[in-house]
Amino acid sequence: MLSEVPFKIVYATGENEPIDFFFEALLESKSFDLALGFFNSSGINVLHAGFAFFILSGGKMRVIINDILSKEDKQAIENGLSKPDEYFEDIIIDNFNTLSKTLSYQDDHFFKCLSYLISKKQIEFMATVPKNLLGGIAHNKFGIFSDEFNNKVAFNGSINFSKTALIKNIESISCYKSWSGERNETARLTYFENYFNKIWLGKAENIRTIPIQKIKYAISENFPSTEIEQLINEENELIYNSPNISLKLNKKIVDRYSAKDKLPCFPYKEGPREYQKQAYKNWIKNSCHGIFAMATGTGKTITSLNCVLEEYRKTNKYQVLVIVPTLTLVDQWIKEISLFNFKNIVNASGGTDWRERLTKIKNDFSWGINNNFFIVTTYASFTDQIFQKILQKLPSDIILIADEAHNIGAPKVKEAFKRIAFAKRIALSATPKRNYDPEGTFEIESFFNDSPPYVYNFSMKEAIENDFLTRYYYYPRLVTLTSDELQNYLEISKRLLKYFISTLQQLKKCPEVERLLLLRKQIIHKAINKLILFQDIIKEINTQRELRYCFVYVPEGYGNQESGDKFSFIQELVRLLYKVNPLTTSNTYLGGDSLRSEKLLGFAEGKINVLFAMKCLDEGVDIPKAEIGIFASSTGNPRQYIQRRGRLLRKSPGKHFAYIYDMIVVPETATFPNEFYNIERSLVRNELTRVAYFASLSQNFYDSKIALEPISAYFNLDLDRIINDL
Repeated sequence: MLSEVPFKIVYATGENEPIDFFFEALLESKSFDLALGFFNSSGINVLHAGFAFFILSGGKMRVIINDILSKEDKQAIENGLSKPDEYFEDIIIDNFNTLSKTLSYQDDHFFKCLSYLISKKQIEFMATVPKNLLGGIAHNKFGIFSDEFNNKVAFNGSINFSKTALIKNIESISCYKSWSGERNETARLTYFENYFNKIWLGKAENIRTIPIQKIKYAISENFPSTEIEQLINEENELIYNSPNISLKLNKKIVDRYSAKDKLPCFPYKEGPREYQKQAYKNWIKNSCHGIFAMATGTGKTITSLNCVLEEYRKTNKYQVLVIVPTLTLVDQWIKEISLFNFKNIVNASGGTDWRERLTKIKNDFSWGINNNFFIVTTYASFTDQIFQKILQKLPSDIILIADEAHNIGAPKVKEAFKRIAFAKRIALSATPKRNYDPEGTFEIESFFNDSPPYVYNFSMKEAIENDFLTRYYYYPRLVTLTSDELQNYLEISKRLLKYFISTLQQLKKCPEVERLLLLRKQIIHKAINKLILFQDIIKEINTQRELRYCFVYVPEGYGNQESGDKFSFIQELVRLLYKVNPLTTSNTYLGGDSLRSEKLLGFAEGKINVLFAMKCLDEGVDIPKAEIGIFASSTGNPRQYIQRRGRLLRKSPGKHFAYIYDMIVVPETATFPNEFYNIERSLVRNELTRVAYFASLSQNFYDSKIALEPISAYFNLDLDRIINDL
């Protein structure tokens, strides 16, 4: 705050240094109106630390300079007073182009700062020329600093904003404070403020004003805008190497920057990718609502957090609610949020501590304390009555991020969403549409004010082609049913036959059909021949590459229950793994696992070679090193198989390809009764839809077609046509 700075009445070289005044004022200001004579890079350059802090705090500038950048141009101006505005602009550009060829590191940094202000539309330039036609130049030397509380301090004096004036010359300036209470002092401040505005608006007598847009274009072209975090890092280096900053002032600036180091920033030096920037622009265009339909592994989390960061840069505020489906994702989101240097992160997904922390946020808000915060919770906790009551009392302009947003269509979650009215909303999902639930899909699209093709789309095909995801090989492997399994399978098919609508080539939708399909699905899930195939796949992998970073998706429950020969699929697969490869390491990853973080870390570090999992690796788990996937659990749910493939395609150093082995259970066609042909063809087509989706983007598409040729030919199904229909 400017009013807390003990400004002197006069600053003079050798006593109270003029440079100290500018540093102190810039450190506390939100706007700076500057009206000076000669203007060149060294003027602000020598004040680089204060200037950068001013930029970081969202400061805005208006600069009035004379129409030349150096004394050498005075003769050109005297000979050209009757010239049009463009003439003077061209002189300025010529000077800038000459100057830019001999820049020091500080000069380069200075122009990056200017370019940043230009990119954010936080700076304007105006040139002035006397109207008296006597060949003189504009030679004002004053300015006004203002802070967010409307405190102001003005200066006026002999000083030019140049390196010589600030350091070498014997110069002096007087300053005037709005809070002083002295009538003469406030009157002088008001005079300079009014005078600046009069010149800026072109209403000052005997002064010709020239808006100099070309200089902004030239600066931006030569010095593309750099993210503020990089500017701060550069300035931290420059502060320690500046001989002109007093020890007291140096400490003050260093302390300020130490605090600013903790401000939110993009976590990676290269900054957000272009598609992530575009997602933010599209979201803003849609009134800060929208669905990001982005392929698994393309950085949905980073993309949404970049939106929060960009909004923070505008408002200096972040208040965010993130909702995710699993506890694992809660942990993962908190890590990502921390990377951005966001603070006050509340894990509201278990225990009782979250109630106390949320209540404090609510109470602070009701008392007018508008703190920044991030709340991360699961959909289950989000529907908790206490959570909902607290939520109703929080600010309405919270940014809501719904990860794996297809979960919103669930009835209880859907009802909870109807009770909130947050102003800014982001939905994240690789598969926004809910399978077999058009009403749930409509609810999601309505809440986020979006519809296909959605605010932002980034398909897996685009991600692979643009090298954001790893290319992969796909190996579909057919599994046949045993005689007992086939008999049970055909018995269910016989009962389904009476619900088959031949004209539509599809089954009737009713509870009984759903029940029978579930029974058939259980037979497919737990087909005993999967065990034999799993053993063969492990042997094949051992001959081709090292068995590590391998996910195995397994069926739930037990196999062959009806015959009484009950065995745990996951236990049997583990036994076979060690039989083939006794030196490997493995572990299981189940829902609600208290050691989930340790297991994922062990897998990521290569201490666990093979991780067996059921559904709990379907959504959001980020282990980039995973490169081998064995799908022993069949699924016709597009969301599940898209998510599972996405787990394996994340980029990682040293990872060149991913390898997917997919077990496809089909009845033995040689013994298949003709009466079930049509109904089975319909069901096999659904299974091949998944296969086609996987194969279409793989490196070995034609190998996949050959492997599936027997079943495709028997049921007269064309894989290419299925792909075209996707």
